[in-house]
Amino acid sequence: MADTSSFAVLNLGSQRVSGAVFTKDRSGGLVLKQVEFAEMYGDPSMEATRLPQLHAAVLELVDKLKIKGKPVWYAIAGHVVFTRFVKLPPFQDDKADQIVEFEARQNVPFPINEVIWDYEFLGEKTGPEREVVLVAIRADALNDINFQLESNHVSVAGVDLAPMAVYNAFRHAYPDVEESSLIVDLGSKSTNLVFAEGDRLFTRNILVGGATVSGAIAKEMQLQFGDAEAQKRAHGFIAPGGAYEPHEDETVDAISRIMRNTMTRLHGEIIRTVNFYRTQQGGTPPRRIFICGGGAQTPMVVEFFQEKFNLPVEVLNPLRGVQVSGSADAAARVQAAGMTELVGLALRHLGTVPVEIELVPDSVALARDSAKRAPFLVMAAVCLFALLGAGIYYFKQAGAVTANKVAALKTKYDDLNQQDNQRKKLEGQLDELRRQSAQLQDAVKSRGWWDRLLALLNSKYEDDYIWITQLEILKNGQPMTPTLVASSSSAPPSTASTAAAAGQEPKYELSVQGLYRKNAKGQQVVYDYYNSLKAVTDVFATPDPTSKPEVTAGLDDDRYAYSFKFRLPIQPGTMKFEK
Repeated sequence: MADTSSFAVLNLGSQRVSGAVFTKDRSGGLVLKQVEFAEMYGDPSMEATRLPQLHAAVLELVDKLKIKGKPVWYAIAGHVVFTRFVKLPPFQDDKADQIVEFEARQNVPFPINEVIWDYEFLGEKTGPEREVVLVAIRADALNDINFQLESNHVSVAGVDLAPMAVYNAFRHAYPDVEESSLIVDLGSKSTNLVFAEGDRLFTRNILVGGATVSGAIAKEMQLQFGDAEAQKRAHGFIAPGGAYEPHEDETVDAISRIMRNTMTRLHGEIIRTVNFYRTQQGGTPPRRIFICGGGAQTPMVVEFFQEKFNLPVEVLNPLRGVQVSGSADAAARVQAAGMTELVGLALRHLGTVPVEIELVPDSVALARDSAKRAPFLVMAAVCLFALLGAGIYYFKQAGAVTANKVAALKTKYDDLNQQDNQRKKLEGQLDELRRQSAQLQDAVKSRGWWDRLLALLNSKYEDDYIWITQLEILKNGQPMTPTLVASSSSAPPSTASTAAAAGQEPKYELSVQGLYRKNAKGQQVVYDYYNSLKAVTDVFATPDPTSKPEVTAGLDDDRYAYSFKFRLPIQPGTMKFEK
């Protein structure tokens, strides 16, 4: 029998997709039954391969966790979502949605109808200001991610944001911590900073993570990204500060120094964020630091943060207050720091979280809307069947009356049908007359073709250096002038005759011959005239590239003019020529 009491969660990281199956105990607490991980070995910065790798990783987890058809909450990374914390003046509760939407339109850097967004009020309701967190993601980006899950037969229950899931998991695991705390979620492509202070929340995403370290190792040591990642996981640790004895392996020592440099860059970003939180958000500097995420397993990472911040630093354990079944115990002990988002997502199933931000893909919104409409659709179906019963009774009673009217209408139909046949006959005669008149109209239009052609030839003159001595229409390369056509019966058939016999459409050309007189531009006046005519594409077709004007030239001082000739193909259908 299928297990209907359990539910599944997925965390869509940049380099690893994690998934878990939870259930509730009798007291309503969480029980971890199974946890699995699927690696994505490509460079997270290569967005083109992101979705195919995600599809394959989700397929792997669906098979391992046996979650096909189960309701699934999943979290997306913080760096793909726009997050903004806004302070609002006091307002009436019934106007909250309107005010927040106005702020969203002002702050979200995309048109509001192109994004999927949500908001949550933070802190106390009383006071001079209300704080709200806005989150938004482009609709097409979220729908693309959601498609990778639904195409693997995952039933999406909701979508959360990774930093919010971390905050919810922290509050569940450490309810006794009230002092200002900083949670550093060390991911692959980015790091999420989550400030938790009482019921206050502030987050920021920094684009420095494990892949940044691997990229620096690959660059410094001239390795492929995959090899650098493998070296980091196998031998990497963060070099301690100050004077220390180098590692005996030069490669390992070099990797540790590169990792420290990158983590030092992250430390600088954290310091800037802490200052912003203190000065702009009115927060208190953190008194404790918790580390989670895949990077929390890096050797010497706790010591690095203790050295830099001089504060208590510990690895966040999200499984405090979560029962772990025997089959999941081994993986939970090793991977606990990387399961923070999973626990936060599991709490969404229970509905007991302080922050309930949710991004709803279009397909999920449509499914929820359909579920809301279902009772009304059932009632509508009942009413429809009742109407059908009444209709059947009515039509039976009306059948006899209808039969009498049909008999009367049939007589009228026969008469109208006879008139329709006569109408169709007259329409056929009208169509024939139209075809005949169309031929006459074409003939009348063709009479003015030479006038338009001569006007075109005249309009393209730029000066009086050239003049035309002969114009002639060629059909398939042969003159159409009767006096120029060979009349000998023994002569071979012309190209035009051959084309006509073959049923091919004839090709018409305009043959132009003339003279140009001596001038400063020389033969160029002929080429300019030729090119200006060739550009009139509604009359002339594009000539063969090998077809050029034939122009004679000379330097005799006693010669006044030189001859030229050229051909231009006429656009098909421009004019019909008859022999």
